[in-house]
Amino acid sequence: MELSKARTGVNGCQLWFEGETISWGHKQIANPNAIKTDQGPKSRAAWTAARACPNFNLMTTNQRAPHLNYQRSLLSVALTFGIVISTFYVLSIGEHFFVPLVMAVLAVYLVDIVSRLIRRIRIAHHPVPAVLSVILAFGIIFGLGFALIEIVAQNAFHVAAAAPRYQARLQQLQGEVFSRVGIEEPPELRQLVKTVDLRSVFTAVAKAVAGVLEDVTLVLIYGLFIMLERRFFPIKIQALFPDPERRKNAIRIMRRIDRDIHTYLGVKTAVSFTSAVLAYILMRIVGLDFAEFWALLIFILHFIPTIGVIVATLLPTLLAAVQFDNLAQFFILGIGITAIAQLMGNVVEPNVMGESLNLSPLTVIIALIIWGSLWGIVGAFLCVPLTVILVIVLSNFDSTRWVSILLSKTGEVRSPE
Repeated sequence: MELSKARTGVNGCQLWFEGETISWGHKQIANPNAIKTDQGPKSRAAWTAARACPNFNLMTTNQRAPHLNYQRSLLSVALTFGIVISTFYVLSIGEHFFVPLVMAVLAVYLVDIVSRLIRRIRIAHHPVPAVLSVILAFGIIFGLGFALIEIVAQNAFHVAAAAPRYQARLQQLQGEVFSRVGIEEPPELRQLVKTVDLRSVFTAVAKAVAGVLEDVTLVLIYGLFIMLERRFFPIKIQALFPDPERRKNAIRIMRRIDRDIHTYLGVKTAVSFTSAVLAYILMRIVGLDFAEFWALLIFILHFIPTIGVIVATLLPTLLAAVQFDNLAQFFILGIGITAIAQLMGNVVEPNVMGESLNLSPLTVIIALIIWGSLWGIVGAFLCVPLTVILVIVLSNFDSTRWVSILLSKTGEVRSPE
């Protein structure tokens, strides 16, 4: 049976089946066997004809739409939670695989930043060749990485060896403070200070850094192969997205991620290095022990948002309190390192970086807790770039754009370019 004619009237929709008239809108059915009014058309020919009627959707789909939408929303939420939980479980059990891989990707970004700086150098009015600049940048980044971790590990062992002297001085300083104030020292606090073993703390730090040094070899291998694979990325993108519009959208997202990560790593590295150098000069002037170790630790900890900066300020300041006999050096270091951190973190860094990242401070703290619980210190170190990538990806899909708005600082998320 073929549809010969269809006409939509004011009071309903009339359908003709080879001369048979059916009034669908008012349920006046000339051929009851052709259409089942409660569940839509019964025969295929009647279905074809009924689709020409705008009232058909009103009589079928819309009556069940609220219930179906509720079920779909519930299923979508359940699937989302399942995917999130599964993802975090895989990331947790696969820490030894994912951490070196992510660090290798960020190391490649640093290599790219340094290679761009090297290409600005002119030799006989000619820029450094691209291949040579990449090789030099690769050697600089990974060479400095090895040296940095080795120095921190060795100095941590030296600090651990001197820890008993510092701990004895800490207990003495504690008694002096309470005697000057005229308050009896609580026995619980005295016992708490005695239970703190600084030697074991710094020994654990040294061992943790030595463990990172073992991962650096794997990071080096990953980084080398990632750089060798980079020239094939455009070909792979073209094969993955044969549709020009989808390929254009994918390339736009990846370029935005690339630009924001370059900005973050470049600015953060420069700010952390400057903070470490200024703090090192101040510590050398005051005469603090292991100034090189604390400067390197300040450089590393400044990559960890908020908490890293606080720890980087407290550790050398507390050492000054137990190393020197008077509190003048303690106040000089405490005020000086705090001023450096505030100047670089709240004035220089925002002005240079701008609002390119646009992450809420609450988002940064939550990301720090989540990634830190997953991957420890390395997770805390990587929390910002990983969260930036997540926000950029979420902002490019209508169904997840609201999440990126909640995670942003200003509520303004860049529209797809």
